[in-house]
Amino acid sequence: MVNTATSTADSELEFGRKIFRIGPKDRPFMLIGARTAVITVSLWLATAVIAIFSLVDGSASITVAEAFAALTGNGDSYTNMIVVEWRAPRTLLAILLGATLAMSGAIFQNLTANPLGSPDVIGFQTGSYTGALIVMLIIGGGSTQTLIGALIGGITTALVVFFLASKRGFAGGVRLIIVGIAVSAMLASLNVWILLTASVEDAIMASLWGAGNLAGTSWNSLLLAVVGSAIFIVMAAFLARPMRLMQIGIPFAVALGQNVRLVQILAVVAGIGLTALATATAGPISFIALAAPQIARRLVHVDGLALAPTAAVGSFLLILADTVAQRIDPESPLPVGIVTVSIGGVYFLWLLMREGRRK
Repeated sequence: MVNTATSTADSELEFGRKIFRIGPKDRPFMLIGARTAVITVSLWLATAVIAIFSLVDGSASITVAEAFAALTGNGDSYTNMIVVEWRAPRTLLAILLGATLAMSGAIFQNLTANPLGSPDVIGFQTGSYTGALIVMLIIGGGSTQTLIGALIGGITTALVVFFLASKRGFAGGVRLIIVGIAVSAMLASLNVWILLTASVEDAIMASLWGAGNLAGTSWNSLLLAVVGSAIFIVMAAFLARPMRLMQIGIPFAVALGQNVRLVQILAVVAGIGLTALATATAGPISFIALAAPQIARRLVHVDGLALAPTAAVGSFLLILADTVAQRIDPESPLPVGIVTVSIGGVYFLWLLMREGRRK
């Protein structure tokens, strides 16, 4: 009698060999790699074009030559103030946070094996917002303390969600999403209560920040975000291959010597860290983590964790949304989170209808 677990592991191992084989005869793998590279480069070029447009266009119009002179240290004081001090940090931060949010969404969607398993849906982003609000409005901490508070809030929320969603030591995708939505709703109520108990000025500032706002970005906040994100981006890059193997099957990953539980824990830490970083820097920005991984997979025709194109899509979407937000009403620019939520609502409905038709 054949052992079922052994036969399953053998079949998954053979399937994995077919997918991950690399060699001269592996033409499909090379074609997919070429397509991914072309699309990723194209997305970054499109992001660069929008970034240049955001540097030169606005209430104070700057030519490309003047912007270049300012960035190279040869501009006048007025142009330096507009381009270097105001617009450049905001543009670079939008590109960075778009990538971090998208990568976080890809990690959690891979872990839950569900396109709805993004941190803004299952409550981790709301938990990061709660931690940041506690530090900002109750403790009165600065930017570094707010980042730490957002990280602690996200990790604590993740632990609660995974504990409540676990059944026999395993948290299923759908169960995790349902529990996450419930916890997110309760934390949203707590966030409203914190805002109501704060002073009017502090509550208004926190509410504007809570809408997802890149206004007022400085080089110091950008530097803090770069340093913080570098750790989690490197962690996510090292976890990319083990997570792809786990998506094929846990027995296959174990057969190749992967420590599945350790990979899952590190992936959760990396995903929450990327989300908490973005939340602490610019407030909760929805939609990017939900949609960017799915858009990237459809563009490159790759299943699983595709971090490079996902990061490129996230950066493109956020810089585009921020550019639109600043120009809908130039006299009173909108927070970028309002634009991403408006677009994300339509995408979310389409995704729900698509999943419903499949079932």
